[in-house]
Amino acid sequence: MKNLKKISVLPVLMLCISSTVFAAGEKDVNQKLSSQPMFIGSDYYPNLSAKTEIEQDARLMKQAGFNVARMGDLVWDLMEPQEGRYDFSWLHSAVDILSKAGVQSFLATPTAAIPKWMYDKHPDIMQLTASGERKPYGKRRHACLNNPVYRDYCLKIATAMANEFKGNSNVVAYQIDNELMAEEPYCYCSFCQKKFSQWLAGKYKTVENLNKAWNLAFWSQNVRSFDEVYLPRKGDNPSCFQNFMEFNSDCAIDFYNLQRNAIKTVDPAVKVSHNICSSGFLYLLDLYKMAKSCDFMSVDNYPYGWTLENEYGNKGPFTFSPHMVSLALSQLRGAKQTPFWVTEAQIGRTAGNQRKIVEPGMVRLWSIQEMAQGAMGINFFPFKTFPAGHEHVMVGVLDEDNVPRRRFLEAQQVATEAQQIKKLTGETMPVAKAAVIRNFKCDWAFEDGRFAQDFRYMRHIFGYYRALRNASVTTDIISPDENFEKYKLIVVPSLVLLNEDFCERLKTATRNGCTLVISCMTGLRNEDVKSFGRILNRSVEELAGIEMEEQHALIGLESTALKFEKDSTNYSCSLWHDVFSLKSAIPVARYDSRFMKGRCVISKNSFGKGTVWYVGSVVEDKVVSILLRDVLKSAGIEPMAVSDNELMELTEVAGASGKYLYALNFSNKTQTIRLNKAVTDVLTNEKFSISTSVKPMGYRLLKIE
Repeated sequence: MKNLKKISVLPVLMLCISSTVFAAGEKDVNQKLSSQPMFIGSDYYPNLSAKTEIEQDARLMKQAGFNVARMGDLVWDLMEPQEGRYDFSWLHSAVDILSKAGVQSFLATPTAAIPKWMYDKHPDIMQLTASGERKPYGKRRHACLNNPVYRDYCLKIATAMANEFKGNSNVVAYQIDNELMAEEPYCYCSFCQKKFSQWLAGKYKTVENLNKAWNLAFWSQNVRSFDEVYLPRKGDNPSCFQNFMEFNSDCAIDFYNLQRNAIKTVDPAVKVSHNICSSGFLYLLDLYKMAKSCDFMSVDNYPYGWTLENEYGNKGPFTFSPHMVSLALSQLRGAKQTPFWVTEAQIGRTAGNQRKIVEPGMVRLWSIQEMAQGAMGINFFPFKTFPAGHEHVMVGVLDEDNVPRRRFLEAQQVATEAQQIKKLTGETMPVAKAAVIRNFKCDWAFEDGRFAQDFRYMRHIFGYYRALRNASVTTDIISPDENFEKYKLIVVPSLVLLNEDFCERLKTATRNGCTLVISCMTGLRNEDVKSFGRILNRSVEELAGIEMEEQHALIGLESTALKFEKDSTNYSCSLWHDVFSLKSAIPVARYDSRFMKGRCVISKNSFGKGTVWYVGSVVEDKVVSILLRDVLKSAGIEPMAVSDNELMELTEVAGASGKYLYALNFSNKTQTIRLNKAVTDVLTNEKFSISTSVKPMGYRLLKIE
């Protein structure tokens, strides 16, 4: 076997080094990122091709205008054909060949798919299901992230890669593993049990604190030591399950850091990230925590192949909204507040989850949308359609015969236009005056359906986000821990778990003039899923100027009538119903059916210099849109331009060279946008002051005068 070599690995103790050790290198990393041209390329698998084919592929990448290729993911068996013996010659050859064509390499550690020899030697590294069965070999993401044998193998392969490519100017970054928390991530083995016990001991300190926080005296579940705590399933004690969800997220981040720190120890200046799966809608992994260890965030974006509804298992009708894509990208950007990378971008038909046909021009629009939302790099997945295997039906930039066709030409157009835009505007980021708060801990709290069986947290968030985007307002998705000062409007949809620090910061922002919208279920429990000793958190009541009297959950098949104070039109609400009295607030809308008829459902309250709207039910989309019209007026938010068509996506951005407006038309008809400021089309030099039109499946990039 050629070019095999044994590589020593630094002691595991080195992984305890704080990430602050790498701070100086990361500063250089971020400066280098911002000075680069736009990264445009594809995900490439040179292990499937002979050298002559790789040389041909490099020429085609250059022809397409590509300057980067992601390589190495899921190819562990070639990197380590025998235990402890590493062979990177084939990957090094590919890096060298591509570099001659001007294509840099974005390398990925291969640890999401283990080689067969590892499974044969250590079958117990596989995850253990809740029913006590070991997962069989044959897929990916099936090894336990806490298994010490598996972790040792991962540490060694990451270190070996870092040593192999240290100082290689053709390697632009590393991706750790592939789509953590995808598939079924939970493991119930003895290592996970022990680590969960240790995790709980670190959080609660004493078992008495845990028993009290989880109310384990109910159903006779008190424990005498942390070792007695079991690994829960959905439907078990909700506080235990909540902690288990957070524990699993922390384990995935710890697994990422195991490899990240190994690479940084060898090469502190190299950039490291991870590709978030499910088009960014993954809710099992806390992206805010994950972002702290990433030099930049990355996402695999499949707007037709994977939507937020897929995360809830829905396979029904699908109406495309570009705002659903921007929601996911806003979430990713909001996790770190810096530019991100689209590590896998949909180029056409996907593997088994295709909800719509990807029409000509759609990939181009998605790519410009990604840039508008803050993408600094886009990699189409894959470069070539796979001849066989798990993803063989997923088309690439090229088909198996390597003949450039429409997808290739559209990717080529994207590469040309992206570089032109980057050259003209420099690095830009969205400028938002409105923000929607999302907390992954709330995702987990709603997971078991106890609060309201048919309520879906992300769907509720999207309802408010979409209404803001339909009003042409650029909007951020942010953590409850984010700084609120730069926003005129903050929307808090069903933040069912909260803490008093968040409440105090929200009060401060509102007293200083911020406008606030709070929807039902916000403030029902603390972060242990335990009540505050009252129906609703007192601070939420103070902000809203109300006093909660009753709350009712309802299945999704039922609804309740609703009417605004100054509108006789009938609207509906569902899933959750607050019944409250008004203290300092005034009514905006009332229930119009059931025993609640005439009681306030939407209220408005003055708080300091700000205003607080409270929405006591899950109201239909029309109600959200009507409400936010008044909210935006109150907040003094006026977008740079306005469109009445949901298939128009307007995003305000800014950079060192000025402020810009991206206007993307995802419809098959010409759309007109109304301007509130004079603009110049960056690409055509046309000037507009009142309105402008955007061609079907086209876009404009407008500089704001």
